[in-house]
Parts: sequence; C-alpha cells; structure tokens
Amino acid sequence: MNTVKTPSFLLSTANSTRRYYKSMNNLYVRLFGKHLMLHYPYYKSDFESLEKRQVNLTDYCLSHVESLLNKQVLEVGCGNGIQALYIADALSPLKILGIDLNPDNISIALQDRNGRLNIDFYVDDAQKLDTISDNSIDVLLCIESAFHYPQKELFLDQIKRVLKPSGEFVITDIINKSPKRKYITQRWKNKMAFHHWTEVTYLQSFTEAGLDIRYKENITSQVLKGYQGSNKWIRRENCGSFLSFLLFKVFAVIQLGINTHLLKKKEDYILFVGSPVKL
Repeated sequence: MNTVKTPSFLLSTANSTRRYYKSMNNLYVRLFGKHLMLHYPYYKSDFESLEKRQVNLTDYCLSHVESLLNKQVLEVGCGNGIQALYIADALSPLKILGIDLNPDNISIALQDRNGRLNIDFYVDDAQKLDTISDNSIDVLLCIESAFHYPQKELFLDQIKRVLKPSGEFVITDIINKSPKRKYITQRWKNKMAFHHWTEVTYLQSFTEAGLDIRYKENITSQVLKGYQGSNKWIRRENCGSFLSFLLFKVFAVIQLGINTHLLKKKEDYILFVGSPVKL
C-alpha cells in the first residue's frame, strides 16, 4: 500500500474540474492503492467500503435495463474508466466504449485496461460524440457527469443519434431543486463547469429530443445514506505521517459535508431510464 508524506494535491480540488478529478484520482490511489470510481456511493447494507457502495450505484442503475450480455455499450463521461472496466468484467457486453472530455482520465483508463479486448476509451465531447457512429449503441450509460455539460440539449440529441431504435439509456444526474439556485461566485461556477438543470427542464428536453422516459426515481436518500460509516474509510496506516492522516480527515469532513449539505438543501440525485421514441 502506498503511503503519503504531504497531501498537497488536495489544495487544488476547487481550482477547476480537471484539477478536481486529478486530485481525486491521486487521493484514491494514495489511500486505497488503486483507482476507484469517481461517483457518489449508494447504500445497500451497513459496514460497506466506499468501493462497494460505488459499485452498488452502478449495479442499481444497470438493473433497470436489459442484460448487457453481447450488447454494444457506451459510457459517456467515463472518468478514469474504472466503472467501464467493472462493467466489462462483470456484465459481459460484446463491447464497451468509454468517452470523457478530460484527457487525464482517459490516460488512466487506457493504462488500467490491461489488454482487455472488449473495451476502448476515447477523448470525446458528450455534446458531439464524434467517435460514435449513428445507430450503433444498445445501451448508453451516463452516471453523474451531465451536470458538467453546458448544452445538455445537444447531449440528448446525440443519445437519440447513436442509440439503435431498440436501444436504452440510463442517466443519473445531480439536479437543482430550484431554477433560482445561486452559487458563491459565477467565476467559481464556471471554473468547476457546473451546469445543473432542474427535473422539469430535463423532462421537457427529453421530449424535445425524441426520447421517452419509462422510469424515473429520486435516489437522493440512498446516496446520502451511502456516506454512513465514511469516518472509517480513511485508515491511519495508509496515510504516512500523523499530520497527513489529520489533513486527509479534515479534507474528507469538508468534502462530505459539502456534498451532503447540497443534496439535503439544494440538489437532488435523479435516475432517468428511457429509449428513443418509437416512430
């Protein structure tokens, strides 16, 4: 297990989206010895690790679509690729493609692929999907990424374009409870690429894009509950010096405090499942 002398990279988490994810990737490697998924945890039972609760979220989302066996799967906003690698190993798709706008994440994903032949990763924009052919995807997955897209209506148009007529999509997104949501500063919002929609805007935009929502669920409570026991996720022996251990603990308290406060007061975590409108 790697140890940490000075977790100075934590200071850059609020500087930009790219630096945030770079810091989180570093954090997980240094605390757990490997990359973890980059999305929120989902509670199923007590005493679960962060890694298990992240897998829970993936499993729950994909439980709402048909089997991925021998399917062409696209993960949009794949981050460091760990979720796509899990899907490739656990659910046996014919092929899974992962795209992300952040080249740092794609570099990690390609390194961790370890010769798997049924998975590829590309740097691509969710609002363009230049690397994906028309009518080529059976299942499209986008977990906790779309709130970074400034023109989500273009992303929804791309979903309609790349899915087969029989295809399905799963989106989870962090949405604003109110259209009047305010941020500390507009400059910070722009740096972090926050472009949250409301549920009403999503539903209207799905219809305009020719996409039919057959299932919708607010899973905020299970995501919030996913943080239960998080005080035990950071272990003293993995942190190097005692000062580093304290700094990681303080960072975790602040980060989790922000996430849980927003999900309680200003945001919801929504699951959408649908398909192209049948002509």
